[in-house]
Amino acid sequence: KAVLEGDTEGIENYVSELLAKTISVFDSNEAFYHGFFLSLLYNVPNYAPRSNREEGDGRPDIVLYPERPKDPAIIFEIKTRKKFNEMEAGLCEAYDQIRDKKYEEGVLEEGYMGVKSYGMCFCKKSCIVGKYEES
Repeated sequence: KAVLEGDTEGIENYVSELLAKTISVFDSNEAFYHGFFLSLLYNVPNYAPRSNREEGDGRPDIVLYPERPKDPAIIFEIKTRKKFNEMEAGLCEAYDQIRDKKYEEGVLEEGYMGVKSYGMCFCKKSCIVGKYEES
């Protein structure tokens, strides 16, 4: 529900709670978090999650494609950091990648009516999420 409503705080809280209950601090590379979050997205109704599919000039980590083209596609770009105080920089890096690689344009060219994009940064058992806003 938080994903569809754009509730970044709700996503953060849910994912961080699951991380705290289920993983080790040694499970810390980007591929691990990518797979972990991708598996959660299979529960989002009326959307099909896809991993590393080409869009724009690159491959966003995860895109949720709607079953109905009038619904927005949802892009997630994932980053990791070893230190908590570097997580905001990870979000900025995700935003830069969404913009520089033109992920949103690629999705819109496929005929979807809209797109929402989010950066995510993981560190150990914590996660922060931010909505990408084109400036």
